[in-house]
Amino acid sequence: MKLLESLSGRAFLFCVLISCIVAFFFYPRWEKQGTESTLSWDASGYYLYLPAIFIYKDIKKCEFRDSILTKYRPTPDFQQAFFHEPSGHFVMKYSSGQALVEAPFFFIGHLWAQSAVQYPEDGFSYPYQASVGIGMFLFSLIGLYYLRKILLQFFKELTVAMLLLLYVIGTNYINYSAVDQAMTHSTLFTLYCLLLWNTIQFFKDYSKGRALLLGVLCGLATLIRPTDIISVLIPLFWGVHSVETLTERYTWVTKNFHLLALAALTFTFMVMIQPIYWKYATGEWIVYSYGEQGFSWLKPHVYDYLLSFRCGWWRFTPLMVLPFLGMFVYGKDKPSQWLMIGFGILSLYLVTAWDVWDYGGTAGRAMVQYYPILAFPLSALIEKVMDHRILKWFFGFVFIILSYLSVWWVYHAHGGQVQVLELSRKYYWNKVGRWTADDEDKKMLDNKHVFRGLPQNVTAIYQNDFEQDTSANVVQIDGNKKIRMAKELQFSQEYKFDRPGMSKKWMRIQALFTCTNKEWDLWRQTQFTIRFYNGQNEIQSNMIRLHRFIHDGQSHEIFMDAKVPAEWTQAKVFLWHADSDKELFMDNLKVVVFDE
Repeated sequence: MKLLESLSGRAFLFCVLISCIVAFFFYPRWEKQGTESTLSWDASGYYLYLPAIFIYKDIKKCEFRDSILTKYRPTPDFQQAFFHEPSGHFVMKYSSGQALVEAPFFFIGHLWAQSAVQYPEDGFSYPYQASVGIGMFLFSLIGLYYLRKILLQFFKELTVAMLLLLYVIGTNYINYSAVDQAMTHSTLFTLYCLLLWNTIQFFKDYSKGRALLLGVLCGLATLIRPTDIISVLIPLFWGVHSVETLTERYTWVTKNFHLLALAALTFTFMVMIQPIYWKYATGEWIVYSYGEQGFSWLKPHVYDYLLSFRCGWWRFTPLMVLPFLGMFVYGKDKPSQWLMIGFGILSLYLVTAWDVWDYGGTAGRAMVQYYPILAFPLSALIEKVMDHRILKWFFGFVFIILSYLSVWWVYHAHGGQVQVLELSRKYYWNKVGRWTADDEDKKMLDNKHVFRGLPQNVTAIYQNDFEQDTSANVVQIDGNKKIRMAKELQFSQEYKFDRPGMSKKWMRIQALFTCTNKEWDLWRQTQFTIRFYNGQNEIQSNMIRLHRFIHDGQSHEIFMDAKVPAEWTQAKVFLWHADSDKELFMDNLKVVVFDE
């Protein structure tokens, strides 16, 4: 086999093997149910065009939506489209480009469902999940294959081999190619690789066919994510690295305008698919489907996106700091200096300007599609480092450490004990790189005070069984009064107690909680809170989200710890339901103080 004859070829095959192990054995999403399935969350929204058009023949009213939500539970509620009041129709939230790429795999799944009587032809049964998941995984490998071919034209075999290994083992790329393969990121990764390859070939032969293909690729990238209209910069500025080469490009364009026109024509044809859909569904050519979500162009969320404990691209995929360091050594002797550096910075600006900067709490997923471009400065850095005997050993050590963190993140993002999304500073520094965690660790996600030892000299200072409570929240269940939290009951009473005579270091607030249905939305989970006051001034607040520790139909005694402030006169305990519509009950509230 030809690939086995070169170092980069063997590295590529090793990367394919690792990817297959992750996709088919570690976490095959198509074997999962509900929100862990292939076609769930955002992926189901991108995909929904296909069953809506080809199975239900209902892309306007989406009357099939409730049956899909009830049976397959891809999302807690119908988030894939929004109701457009002027037309009375639903409009898909996400643009249609991803569905276009997935269409061949959808039809394979549909034929499979038609020929296998045990599977319904409804767009979400196992054949569709497996066909789309496996198909998009294979599509991601095409991108990796072409990335190798591209880089070999400019960098050494060893450099390319290291780059492939770095991406697959040391970054979150493998998560979006082999696990979350139906998301747009690995799709765009492949499209950018194909765009780079065909751009390079176009400037060798100037063929009309390649001009048309460049328009299709840029149009498809834009149709998947509108901000990826920046992809047109690649064919426009490839090879430009100085004022002289920019002038030469302008002259070339004026002489070969027909080729640019061909590319623009196919680009427009691809992009117009979305306005045509909007016109058909609503009668309007342009529809903004993201509601109140938008961009802060003047105040991009750079720090939050890169380093926050909630999302942190560089915090959870630290190896991707290196391409930006590589920009400092990416000189004129490297291909398209202006384009590679400028595009890398521009893509980061666009991603961080989006106000939902955590992109669902994941480790910088919105930058994965730009890894083919960032591969150029990273490869330049690798070659620079490999020329120094000491630096290359240091780089190897850094690679091992950073890759370990990436593997740790991918593992725990899909079933490991340690939570790796929506973290607090305290939780991150206590659990980063570690492989075990328990429910007590989860309390660090909300509460900065967590006591893990055996309490000493415990003294009860407050108890309430709510039998004398007459507030609106009180309900009688099996002869006992309990506090009920629901959609119409968002706040409990404040249960107050004064500072006791004795001095203790810690306080534990506990109660018996019963969950009817679990609230999965983190920001709507019921908050169990204590606030300390000195006179009228609030001096400390501690809180945990109760639904982290309880599931449907369960009753658990849950406690929260707080370090007692040095000076306080009164404390108040209460529940805030955070706009949840799921019932939760509290009984037997108790407060104790203790020493370490």
